[in-house]
Amino acid sequence: MSQNKLRVLTELAIFSAIALVFDKLPLFTMPQGGSVSLVMLPILLLALRHGLSMGILSGAIVGIIQLFYGGYFLNVFQVFLDYVLSYAGIGLAGCLAGQLGKKSNFSQQALIIGLAATLGGSMRFIGNFLAGVIFYGDYAPEGVPVWLYSFQYNISYILPATLIAIAVLIVLLKAQPGFFKPTYNKG
Repeated sequence: MSQNKLRVLTELAIFSAIALVFDKLPLFTMPQGGSVSLVMLPILLLALRHGLSMGILSGAIVGIIQLFYGGYFLNVFQVFLDYVLSYAGIGLAGCLAGQLGKKSNFSQQALIIGLAATLGGSMRFIGNFLAGVIFYGDYAPEGVPVWLYSFQYNISYILPATLIAIAVLIVLLKAQPGFFKPTYNKG
């Protein structure tokens, strides 16, 4: 195994572990699940450093391990939406890793990071939103459409978590721009 592959796999393991620790240190927790935490940050970092496949893999690892440490299992489809799709979806931020490497201007790089994190947060939202509509409709108050309740519930913690991740990523870009040098493998 080459040194580069070993380094990337080591980062994958470390960043995924850090994401799981961050998930256990929430800033705010919702009553029926979900929290504002930094869980997205390491997944986004890995996706921006190493591209799409490493981002998706890290997110999938984090989502699956979360299931075993306090997750909720209703059925296979719910687990797929709530854990696999929503967290692996964060790794789609890696689609923009190549664009990040092409920009040398700080504001352009910050914009790419913001767009990448927004894409990742949106995918997390879609997975949780769909799970809410399909599986958690009983939690919706009387007279409130299930889709609206799921939207409001999930956006209330995913949007702040995404904005916090963007802010931290931009601070990191300002402090250590070399950390974002492209080391991704296309794919």
